[in-house]
Amino acid sequence: MKKLFLLGLFVLAPMTVNAAVVDLTAKNTNNLNAVELNLAAGTYNVNAFAGTFTSWNAWGKTTGCNAAGANCSKGWINSYSIETPETGVMLITDGVRYSTSQLALLNSISATFTLLSDATVKLFINDSNFKDNVGGMSLNVSAVPVPAAALLFAPALLGFMGLRRKAKNILA
Repeated sequence: MKKLFLLGLFVLAPMTVNAAVVDLTAKNTNNLNAVELNLAAGTYNVNAFAGTFTSWNAWGKTTGCNAAGANCSKGWINSYSIETPETGVMLITDGVRYSTSQLALLNSISATFTLLSDATVKLFINDSNFKDNVGGMSLNVSAVPVPAAALLFAPALLGFMGLRRKAKNILA
């Protein structure tokens, strides 16, 4: 019974989901001062959410927006960057400036990346002049879970192990 329990833990252990909440401030979280996460090999999703921040504004003001509150000449942005050993730097953005931080968050884009081995992943806001920036991005970084099919495979594997053991006992 103890072996069965340990086998169950072995099967379920890789399915644990790592999650992290990351707050990137537009004033000082840049490529030279990135938030670093040490992550295990696997696939990860990154989603913006209304946490400490919703979006950021590179100019500290909003001007030139259309009636829908988008396509501003200066406004709220939902961009952030992810740097992994496999991909280098990826800029995640919809490329639009908005009249409000809520509109920018509503139109934010999720990202997915895969690590082939354990690695340090950097997250930051890519801007060259930080003095007039306001806001930031709150991101949820979570591991993509192993498909549920693994749970369906486990009983079959245990059954085959039992048959093999039974065959060994008969032959002995």
